[in-house]
Amino acid sequence: MDGFVDVSVRLTGFDSFDLHATGMAALYLETALDQVGPEAFERFLGELDAAGGDPDRLEGETSRDIARAIAHLWYLGVWPQLARSVHSALGREKANAPFTVSPEAYTEGLVWRTFHGHPAGAKAPGFGTWSEPPPGAPPVPRAAVPERPVEKPETKREGEPEEEREGGTA
Repeated sequence: MDGFVDVSVRLTGFDSFDLHATGMAALYLETALDQVGPEAFERFLGELDAAGGDPDRLEGETSRDIARAIAHLWYLGVWPQLARSVHSALGREKANAPFTVSPEAYTEGLVWRTFHGHPAGAKAPGFGTWSEPPPGAPPVPRAAVPERPVEKPETKREGEPEEEREGGTA
């Protein structure tokens, strides 16, 4: 599994600590192997190694699509639909349709970490945090509200003549 995480580091830009912290590495490896097959996965690893570990230098369409699918899986928790030509080349009898790997995959998706967001309906950030900008965001200018003195209304006391009130007129 560590080899899969090392490859995933190159595909996602996140370090191995962050990937392991999701708790999804074993499930994602199992999903990738199930979807593309062990032979195609080994060919992908070999081509990635031959490209110096740089996914941008992958030449084969199948390997590029497998790399895209694994990155997609980590970010969104969804195995994506593969290109038709790649699905045909793999010769798999699996349906070529996107699917969410597990409920936890949605909440653990790396997409939320890219903008310090939180998945709707899960991992609530805390009461009132919506009123503050996310970490690293520039401060939001706020309009200055002038302070006004609070005026106390004058009240007439019962039995007091109007002219004796302070500021009153007769």
